[in-house]
Parts: sequence; C-alpha cells; structure tokens
Amino acid sequence: MPSLGSALQIGRSALNAQQVGLNTVGNNIANVNTPGYARKNTVLAGDSTVNGGVGGGVRVAGLTRQRDQFLDSQFRFAGGQLGSLEVKNRLMGTIESIFTELAGGGSSETSAIFNQASGAALSGGFNRFFNGFQDLANDPGSTAARAQVREEARFITEQFHRMHDQLTDLRAEIDTEVKDTIRDVNRITEDIASLNERILSIKANPTDVAGNLDDERDRLIDELSSLIDARVREETDGTLTVSGAAGAGVLLVDAALSVPLVIRPVVRGDASVSDITLAATGLNLLVTKGKLSGLIDVRDNAILSYKESLDELAVHFVGQVNTVHGTGFGLDDSSGNFFFEPTLVNAREIRLSTEVAGDLNKIATSGPNATNPNISAGAGDGSVAQAIADLQHARTLGGGTQTIEEHYSQFIGQIGAEAGEVIADLNAQTLVMEQVSNRRENVRGVSINEEASDLILFQRAYQAAARIISVVDEMYQSVLNM
Repeated sequence: MPSLGSALQIGRSALNAQQVGLNTVGNNIANVNTPGYARKNTVLAGDSTVNGGVGGGVRVAGLTRQRDQFLDSQFRFAGGQLGSLEVKNRLMGTIESIFTELAGGGSSETSAIFNQASGAALSGGFNRFFNGFQDLANDPGSTAARAQVREEARFITEQFHRMHDQLTDLRAEIDTEVKDTIRDVNRITEDIASLNERILSIKANPTDVAGNLDDERDRLIDELSSLIDARVREETDGTLTVSGAAGAGVLLVDAALSVPLVIRPVVRGDASVSDITLAATGLNLLVTKGKLSGLIDVRDNAILSYKESLDELAVHFVGQVNTVHGTGFGLDDSSGNFFFEPTLVNAREIRLSTEVAGDLNKIATSGPNATNPNISAGAGDGSVAQAIADLQHARTLGGGTQTIEEHYSQFIGQIGAEAGEVIADLNAQTLVMEQVSNRRENVRGVSINEEASDLILFQRAYQAAARIISVVDEMYQSVLNM
C-alpha cells in the first residue's frame, strides 16, 4: 500500500534521474567542439517496484551514444582514399617543381620555354646546345664557338644530375616519412588496445557507455583509417578488433593486444627503402589506402618511372651525339673521339668525355676527306658539326615520331597531366568526404539548441521532483505535530 515513505522514494528517484540527465546534457555542451565526440542521451525507465498499483518512480536505464556504424565505415573508407590523395598531391607538386622549365628573357607565354634558347633547364639547354653546334658549323675554327658548345654541354649534364639527385633525395625523404607514419600507426594501435582494456573494465555490459572513452577510441580509428587500410569489427564484449591492409587483412588490434609494424630494409631501384612488415610474422604488409599507400606509390612507382625516363633520354642523347661526333675530325686532326663518356649511361653519370673536357680542339667539326677517309676534309669543313646540329630535328624517339626536345616536352607534359589527375581526384574525394562527414555529424554531433531545450526540460523536472520531496517533508511534519 502506498505510503509517505514510498512517495519520498519516488521523489528521490526522480531527483537522481533528472540529475543524471542534467549531467549528460552538461557533458554534451562541454564537448560541443571536441573532435570525434558523439552526443549522449539519458534513457529513463519506470521503476519496476509496485506499491498498491502505483509505480516505484523512475530509474536510469542507461546512456546511449548517437552514432551510425554504416556512416562510420563510409567516413573511414573515404578518409583512407583522401589520405592517399592528399600526400600524392603534395609530392607530385614537389616533383613538378624539380622539372619546372623556367622561361628566359622575353618569354611571356605559358610553355614558351620550349621555343626559347634562354631557358633555364633541359629544354633551353638542348636548344642552346644544338644552336651552338650550328654556330660552330658556320665557323669551325672559332675557339669561342667551341667553348660555347662545351659549356652548353656541361649545362645539360648538370641539369640531368640535378633532376636525378633531387628525385633521389625526394625518395629518401619519402622513405623517412614512411618510417614516421609507421610509428604513428603503432602509437595509435597501442592506444586503441589500451582503451579496449579500460572500456572492458568499466562496462557492466557491452551496450553501456564508458564515459568519453568510446568516443576517443572511435577518433583513433578515424585517424588510423587516414594512414592505412583499417577494418573494424565490434566484438560482443564491447572491444574492437582492428585489421589492416588489403584482402582479408592482418590483425593489428585484438582486445588489449596490439601487433606492431616494423621496417625491413630492401633495395628497390637504385636505393635502399623500407618495406612494412608485421613484427609477429615478418610478412610484408600490402596497403592500398591511406597516407602510407600514397607515400609508397610515389616512392616506388612514380619516382622510379620518372628516373627511368630521364635515364633513357640521357642514354639516347649521348648515343646520338657520340655516334655522329665519332665520325668527325677535330682541329688537331684527331678522330674517333667521343663527345660524352660512352660508358656512363644514366642521368646521374652523364658527363663530357675526358678528351673534349680537356681540349677544345678535340671537338669534331669536319668530316673525312673525299679521297682519303682517314684524314680530315680540312679545318674549314663543318659537316660533322652541322650533322650534330641537325639532330635537333631528327625524329629518332617515339617510334620515329619525336625529336629529343619533343620527347622531353611530352615527358614534362605527362608529369603535369598525372599531377592534374591527382588534383582532380583529390577535389572529388574532398567533396565526398565533406558529404559523408556532414551526414555523420548530423547523427552524432551536438546541437546547442537541442541541448538547451533538454537542459530546461531536466531542470523543470528536477524542480518538480524537489517539490515532491518538500511536500512529503511537510506532510511528515504535520504527522509529527499531531
């Protein structure tokens, strides 16, 4: 049968329940700008106690987090794609700067460098080199013209060296960033495992909310997804199992255990780089999304491809010039001299031959005598110099469709096109990420207006519950004063 004691208990339960509601609202408001925070709701339920047909008050059935697991998965997938594209965009911009062709004086049009003799990189260098041989063909005995040819050749070799060295340095910097990112991955997986353990110790059942620890764990999963392929499975005990990489994946976090990634040095291309392996098994980790994927793709694919193209151009250029130069005679009547060292056949090693570097008279300008091919046609003959100058317009690349300058121009254009493709993909993925993020925040985000409304609701309910306690107290006083 209902009594004043039961009425007092009902009021007390109401005070406790509304106080929990007020604390929950206050926590939501406090974390309105906290990254990764999910709004909490207080779930109230009637007390199961029955007193003469009257309920026993109210109880807090639990707290819930506003979240959508499907949107979480979408956000992390999109974040992995975005993380890869962001790092590719940054690195492709650096690569473009290595191959930048600055126009010389008087040039104002975009890409005018390819028609300018005063360009600051390979295109202008090729132009001036061939023009130098043209001037030498017109005046084979000119020491100044020979010196100009040699200096332009040195400029070309320096440009090949610069581009090769800068690509090599960039690759080394990327490898260092790979190592740093792996350290970040290990730090995050360790933190997730630690949170798994703490959350498991706090929750009475898997559906409970462990304060803000669940949100912090989700935030770490989001961060991990931007670095590496991350797949998450929620276990029945409330812990998260995290796997990474392509296919079925490999275990990174299992309850309170994290599996670290380690570095294994391997030689790839012309340098030692870091492969990613699991410390537990030693198996290589294949990544297809996230920052690590972008770093490895540029390091092991894009840069190696560009260096190979640069080497091929250097080899072809050296071979073409040496073939013609070797048939001619210098001012000292020497013949069979190479203009470039023939055994140094890549962009890093290309340099002038010892003979040409040490003696301008070794630069071949004249062809063989018409009656005796073993002697020079004479100091005034410039046929070989002219033949080298004509290489500028010889279509010996691209299956006989491109000159050396056109081939290099296409190579630069390819880099620009690939960089532009990354920018386009990045812009599109950024829009996707924004849309998914907005939908996700609509579900889990804190609305100050809604919280203010709930604050008033719990405040009024608390005041009413306090009034119940006050009325029952007055009734007790009346009984005691009788």
